Amino acid sequence: MKTEVKLFFITDFEKEEEYLTDMHRKGWKLKEIRFACLFIFEPCPKAEVSYRLDFKPRLGADKNSYYQLYQDYGWEYVSVCNHFVCFRKAMAGGEEVDIYSDRQTKLAMIGSIFKWRFLFLVLMNLIVLRNAIQADSFLSLWSVLEILYIILLVYCGVGFYKLRKRYTERG
Repeated sequence: MKTEVKLFFITDFEKEEEYLTDMHRKGWKLKEIRFACLFIFEPCPKAEVSYRLDFKPRLGADKNSYYQLYQDYGWEYVSVCNHFVCFRKAMAGGEEVDIYSDRQTKLAMIGSIFKWRFLFLVLMNLIVLRNAIQADSFLSLWSVLEILYIILLVYCGVGFYKLRKRYTERG
């Protein structure tokens, strides 16, 4: 077993996929993800395996049919963490594979992440901002949190813009 701590933000899901694919290439297959940053691997033969993440905030009663659909297309369910479902599939002849058949589906997933996660961050920022304004000192914990939230919002906002632009231009 091998455990690594890696931090990926909501717009970094493609970087996370690359990281997991590279780890498998090195002989470490993902077993599970905990707390969004703790990756647990187990040894395996080195292989060209593609990892993909799908964002599913509402995976209730249709969970089994959802997993079955991906299994029917050759994807193996690996783990789920913070509504990101992780699948893997051997690359046919070393060729990259994707779980989305078109760019519109990918754009829909990006939009879903934006609605469920980014807007939540904005709401949380408003709460932190209110407390920062009411704080007695500029260097209060709330003020520091507000600065961190602003940096996170800018980073994720730019990330969403780049993702949307890239998948809109691919036509």
